[in-house]
Amino acid sequence: MFVVTLLGSGCGPSADESAAPDAVSDRESVPWVLSARVEPAPNSVWTLTGTVRARHEIPLSFRIGGEIRARLVDAGAQVAAGDVLFRLDPRDVTQQRLAAEATVASARAEHENAERERERLGDLLTKRLASEQDHDRAVTAARAAEQRLLAAEASLEQARNAILYADLVAPATGVILDVEGQVGQVVSSSQAVARLAEDGPREIEVQVPESRRVGLPAEATARLGNGPASGPAGGPASTPRSAQVTLREIAGSADPLSRTWRARYRLPELQHEPGLGTTVTLTFETAREASMPTARVPLGAILERGEGALVWRIEEGRVEPESVELIGIVGENAEIRTDLAPGTPVVALGAHLLLPGQAVQVLER
Repeated sequence: MFVVTLLGSGCGPSADESAAPDAVSDRESVPWVLSARVEPAPNSVWTLTGTVRARHEIPLSFRIGGEIRARLVDAGAQVAAGDVLFRLDPRDVTQQRLAAEATVASARAEHENAERERERLGDLLTKRLASEQDHDRAVTAARAAEQRLLAAEASLEQARNAILYADLVAPATGVILDVEGQVGQVVSSSQAVARLAEDGPREIEVQVPESRRVGLPAEATARLGNGPASGPAGGPASTPRSAQVTLREIAGSADPLSRTWRARYRLPELQHEPGLGTTVTLTFETAREASMPTARVPLGAILERGEGALVWRIEEGRVEPESVELIGIVGENAEIRTDLAPGTPVVALGAHLLLPGQAVQVLER
């Protein structure tokens, strides 16, 4: 009987051995989670695409109307100040000058005759051979004749100017951007026939959306194209150039069609000036304000169960929910407003499987 009892006791499991499977089972039931740390949200970086423009772009037009007789310039031509670009048919303005000269001669003759009459009646008045009334009429006639002479001389000056205005000259040195006037075309005064980009500072023009207009940064980084596909003799392609630009002006109202605001950024002098119309990318960096997002976490860390967004904070091997305000999504990250300090570990993956106070095994990201 003793032997049977001893064998039975020797074959039965010990208390430690029976507890071991339960411990292993408990460890296997604790889920693994991928963790990440709360990071301060970086400054907002965004871009706009614009083009290189001249600081001054001048619409060119005649001061008088007429028929274009000669076109002496093409689009893209480099011109100097004073160069003749277009000519009108001068026949009408020449006739106007001749008519004005004849009017001046007639007015001058009438003025001289009125002055002689005034002087004659003045002498007769002193000898009491003419009445004061006749003398006053002579004085008034002389003054009127003088004014008519001044008006005729002014008209003559305008006619002479009109002959000069029949030639449209470049007001400054620059490049002709485009030409609209053609030989034989009848144009009115102030009707644009060409556009001149004046030599001098270059600027970058961009269209700013309404959401970016308030607080538009005064500085940006300009990326000036990629250059040619290959260098000289088939060498490597040139690298893009960058330059810091500053805001000069922004339009006072939005474009009625695109609902964007036109803005101009000054481009500094460069060793190789970009051509007019070159496409440029402006990169802006907007600093975060106190009221803006203060942190970011992986997108998988955000859990939404209809009661507001939350993240799982990991503390001493257990998870606790932490309410956050979701501001936006940037790539694979979520920007949030939270009281969690930077560096706080949170669950980055599998947040929908957890419960408050649940123990977890942590695998750092």
